[in-house]
Amino acid sequence: MKKKELRRPRKTELDSRILTNLEKKLVGKVAEDSIRPLISKLRRDNPSLTLNAAAEVFAKKHGESIQRYLNEKDRDSLKTLPMETVKIRFPKLRQGKEIIIIARYDTDDKWLKAHLDEINKTYTNQCYTATFILCRKVLENLIIHHILKKKYPDRSKQHREKYLDFSKNRYLDFERILTNFRNFSNDFLPEKDLAERICGLAEGFKEKANDMTHSLYHIATKKEIDEKDFQQILDLVATLEKSFNPQ
Repeated sequence: MKKKELRRPRKTELDSRILTNLEKKLVGKVAEDSIRPLISKLRRDNPSLTLNAAAEVFAKKHGESIQRYLNEKDRDSLKTLPMETVKIRFPKLRQGKEIIIIARYDTDDKWLKAHLDEINKTYTNQCYTATFILCRKVLENLIIHHILKKKYPDRSKQHREKYLDFSKNRYLDFERILTNFRNFSNDFLPEKDLAERICGLAEGFKEKANDMTHSLYHIATKKEIDEKDFQQILDLVATLEKSFNPQ
């Protein structure tokens, strides 16, 4: 009797995580049962693409990205697409032009001040991708240095492992930082709700900034910045930080 051969997924199959992600992100925009057929059509029109790469092209057409699910083969196939010429204007700031302030934080930290200044200048100068990534950088460092390290200041490994990767001798990545922050939100009582609110708002910067950093095709827009209301998050972080040392 022949052994039943185990079916192996074909290399051309669409990653199920991608389909699930798109169905969730495109609710109300694209009919769920039409997502897979539309991706397949893109693949037929561009045979050099893998199905996963075609899904990324499809996602981009709807203002989304599934870049983090792509492997090296998928990314290489994206490079075969003809590049459209996109003119991006970076207007110079005229002398005396007022800087638009979207980020302020009361601090004596000269490095934090410099980053906030850079955020405001890139936003004023319409360099929105740079603005978004800088916001993510500032937010990550605020949570590490102004919240976790102040909340857990002693030298015990149990406390430091909430923000340090001992095996690599560096800080944990932002996703792990947020997970630990959320998992230990009870430690911040009576400000637990405030801590969880910061985590929820920070999630938007984590995923979007990852896409912008690693995707060739994601150029941020003013709307994407404005919708995140970065100043609100800074205000919440400042409130939580002050709760550690009430005056």
